Amino acid sequence: MIKVQRARPLVVWALLAFAVLVGFAVLILIPVWLEPSLSGADLSAVHSGQQRVALQQAQGQLQNTVRSTLLQGLGGILLVAGAIATWRQVRISREGQITDRLTHAIDQLGDDKVDIRIGAIYALERLAKDSAADRLAIGEILAAFIRTHASWPAGHASHPDPHPTPNVDETMLWLTDRAPDVRTAVLVLGRQPRDPDDLRLALRRVDLRRTNFYHGTFINISLADSNLASCYAVGVHWEKCSFFNTDLRKTRLTQAMLDRSDFRRAHLQDADLAEASMREVNLSETSLQGANLSGADLRDSNLTGADLRGSDLSGANLLGTQRANIRTDQSTTWPFGFTP
Repeated sequence: MIKVQRARPLVVWALLAFAVLVGFAVLILIPVWLEPSLSGADLSAVHSGQQRVALQQAQGQLQNTVRSTLLQGLGGILLVAGAIATWRQVRISREGQITDRLTHAIDQLGDDKVDIRIGAIYALERLAKDSAADRLAIGEILAAFIRTHASWPAGHASHPDPHPTPNVDETMLWLTDRAPDVRTAVLVLGRQPRDPDDLRLALRRVDLRRTNFYHGTFINISLADSNLASCYAVGVHWEKCSFFNTDLRKTRLTQAMLDRSDFRRAHLQDADLAEASMREVNLSETSLQGANLSGADLRDSNLTGADLRGSDLSGANLLGTQRANIRTDQSTTWPFGFTP
């Protein structure tokens, strides 16, 4: 490795020397080739010595003009090359600074103090804005932080019951109060721009009860086997998300964008889904008892095996489109007296 590092300066100096020699050759040979000096045969018809000198001087001036043009061109090339080298150096320096900032923020995420962890999360958000190339990695880091600091044991072998808490504890503190660092990570993650084609972020088996999501955007995120009971998520954008077997009881999801999400076997009892957009949503075997679905858009959704007893479907759109139709079967349970 040392030999390679020592050899590199020699190669650079050899290339510079070669470039200088080529430059001198160009400046000497090309003007003579384009504007060759006058020979004796060329001047044989000129009898006056003064005229011969004047013609030779004029020819030399033409060669100098070509040489000056070449020098200007080479100067321009060197200027552009210097600008490119400077830009590359600035870019390398910037990438090094971003790497240092990212490493420092990750170190702070493991600090014992909550306020330092919150500062690290906001530092990661700033990094995601400054470096689009690191945005997906920062999303994975925030997701891992939430999984670690708000884990939910549902689905593990030691907890065969998918939802160990049968009742929703509405006296529990909001996530902002009981785990402000986790709440900050959720807030920042919801503000990050995401494309539906991005890889699905894993937030499985997390405990985010009584979280205020505001109008966050959580596109293509898996919240399967999680507990989001009694959350406030008005106007959220949860497109193409996985909520398989997730506890969403008494969650307020009014005017939420939930298109193409997976709610199979989810618990949505007493949830408020008024005017929510739920097109092409999979609600197979989902518990929706007492849910408010008034004005909800359920076109092309899958309601096979869904339990809708006591739910409010007034004004809900249960029609299909030319692409697909709403899916139901004999196991679908409708509210008393309701005919789809």
